[in-house]
Amino acid sequence: MQQNIIGRSQNTECRPFAFTLIELLVVIAIIAILAAILFPVFARARENARKASCQSNLKQISLGIMQYTQDYDEAFPLSVVSINDPAAGVIVGWADAIQPYLKSTQLYQCPSESNAPTSTPIQPGYTDYWLNKNAGDGGQTLPLLYSPTLTIMLGDSTSTTGAPLANSTARFRTNGCNGAGAAGSDRFSPVCGGAGLATNMGGGGIIHLEGSNYAFADGHVKWLKNGGMNVAARIWNGATPWTQSGNDPTFRLQP
Repeated sequence: MQQNIIGRSQNTECRPFAFTLIELLVVIAIIAILAAILFPVFARARENARKASCQSNLKQISLGIMQYTQDYDEAFPLSVVSINDPAAGVIVGWADAIQPYLKSTQLYQCPSESNAPTSTPIQPGYTDYWLNKNAGDGGQTLPLLYSPTLTIMLGDSTSTTGAPLANSTARFRTNGCNGAGAAGSDRFSPVCGGAGLATNMGGGGIIHLEGSNYAFADGHVKWLKNGGMNVAARIWNGATPWTQSGNDPTFRLQP
């Protein structure tokens, strides 16, 4: 009798084990639920990494502008250097004017931009970052700044149409009301039609997690929520006096 029991036990242990159909479906359902929870987290983590890389780009560009001002009597680089489209090698606008300090056009490419960049300054796609038009139009200087910690100097903007923004040449600039990238009559145009919140950040859309990155005149870089074309954050255009804008970010240089 003992031998029979042992034999039956050995046979049972050797039998292959298999999941039932219900068990397999439960496992698949659990994996699907976990994936649905984790994939958005991974996507957000990737975009946070791109946002940090973009902030690093803006920091390097702002340092390049600061170096430029030290060599040119504290004057900001002109938004438009050449009125007409010049031959290759001639400075076009602010972005290629500061290249001797940056030594890399890759710094002009936001990692969240899906369009291919161009190395030609007069072509759209040269830079994803714009300059404050109030500083670059007319060669304004550092001593004119009323509050460098609140004055936006550079910002991030990208296309939402599948093609580079028409403004995104080496002359890419905005005053918070309209963007420009050509060498037209708007070189020394008025700041804005009137005081108010900024409504245009270079003509692009929201970039990083419902907001955009900005570099300020004192050199620090900050992410602000809702920084797309229709700006919901409290960012003021260059025609808004400081008595109205208070401690909010602004395109205004002087009181």
